[in-house]
Amino acid sequence: MKQEIIFPFVSALMVIFVFYALRFEVFLKNIMATINDLINAGYQHWNEPARLVEIAEELESRSRLSQSRLFLDRALALDANVSPYAYYTLAFTYFRDAGNRAEDGENALMDGIEATDSDIVKAWYAAMLEDESLAETLLNDVRINDDISVRFALGGALHWRGRVEDALDVFRGATAQVEPGKTPDGLKTYCSSLIWMYAQGFDIDLDTEVKPRIMDLLREYPERYSVISLTVQYYQVLQDWEQTATMARRLLEIIPDEETTMLALAIALRNLNEEDRAIMWLNRAIGSKPSFARARVVLAGIYEKQGKFDLAEEMAREIPIMNPGYIMGKAFAADILRRIGKTDEAVAMFQEGYAAMKPYEKGEIAQRLADMTKLAGLA
Repeated sequence: MKQEIIFPFVSALMVIFVFYALRFEVFLKNIMATINDLINAGYQHWNEPARLVEIAEELESRSRLSQSRLFLDRALALDANVSPYAYYTLAFTYFRDAGNRAEDGENALMDGIEATDSDIVKAWYAAMLEDESLAETLLNDVRINDDISVRFALGGALHWRGRVEDALDVFRGATAQVEPGKTPDGLKTYCSSLIWMYAQGFDIDLDTEVKPRIMDLLREYPERYSVISLTVQYYQVLQDWEQTATMARRLLEIIPDEETTMLALAIALRNLNEEDRAIMWLNRAIGSKPSFARARVVLAGIYEKQGKFDLAEEMAREIPIMNPGYIMGKAFAADILRRIGKTDEAVAMFQEGYAAMKPYEKGEIAQRLADMTKLAGLA
C-alpha cells in the first residue's frame, strides 16, 4: 500500500477521543498562531537558550528554516550544550534548505558531536553519511547505549538509511520500555516513522503501536504544531479523507499561513473528488511558499488526470526553477514528464538528480517513484 504522506510521518473512536475526551479544541487554542508569533517570541526570549531551541524547533517544523537557524545560532552561542536536538534541528534546516547546503548540515552535526559527545547527534550524523563503512562504525557505537532517546535516534537513523526492518526492531524495543503516559525525546520520530512504514505496507498495528503514543504527546505538548500534525498524518495513512480535511481546516483556522497543512487539505479534497477546491488550496500553498515543490507535484497530477497535459508539464518544469536546491524535486519533475510521454528527457533529468542525492534520499525515491527509478536503470 503506497500513498502520499505529507508531514516529514484514526478511527471514528479516535476522532471522538481526540475532540471530546481530550477536548482537542483546547489544545488548538494554545498554538502560537502565526510565524510572526513565533519570531516575536524568539526575540522576547533572546537570552534563554532552552526556550530559543523550542521556538526554533517549531519554526523548523513549519518549514521556516532561516528563522529557525537564527534562534538556534543564538541558543548555541549562549550555551553550546543546551541540547543535542539543537544541533539535530540546525542540521535539518540546512538539509531541507532550498540551496544545496547538505555540507553545512553535516558540519552542524559534527559540531554537535564535538560539543556534546551525544550519541543522539552521532546517530543522526551516521544517517546522513555516504560512506557506508563510517556510518556503520558510528551506528555500532550508538547501539551499545540503552538510553531510550538514543534508541529512538538509532531507529530514526536506520530508517533514513533505508534499513526499515532494522529500524522497526529498534523502535519496538525502545517503546517497550516506555511507560504509558511518558513522552521521552524521540517519540515523535517513532510515531512519524511507523506511520510512514504503515503507508509503505509494513506490518504495523497503528491502533496499538502509534495511537496511544500520539495521545501521550498531545497531552504533554498541546501547543506544538509538530505534535498536532501527527494526527493529520494518522488520518491520511488510514485514508480517512473526511477527517483529514476536518483536521486540516481546524488547523488553518488558527495557523492561516501554514502551507503544509494547505497541501494536506488539498490532497484530502482531491481524494474526495473535489478537484476545484483542491486546486484552490494548492495555489494558496504555492502562493504562501513559492518554492513549494510538493504542492506543484500534486497540482501537476490533478492537471494530468484532467487531461491538461500542458499545465502538468508547466508545473513539472517550474519545480527545478523555483527550488533548484531541492535535488529530489528533479526526480518528481522527471516522473511527471515520464507520465506525459517525455521519456528521454525524464530519464536524463532523473539520472542527474539521483546522482546528487544522499543515501536516505535515494531510498525514499526508490520507494515513492519505483517505476521511474526502474526506467532510469537505477532500481
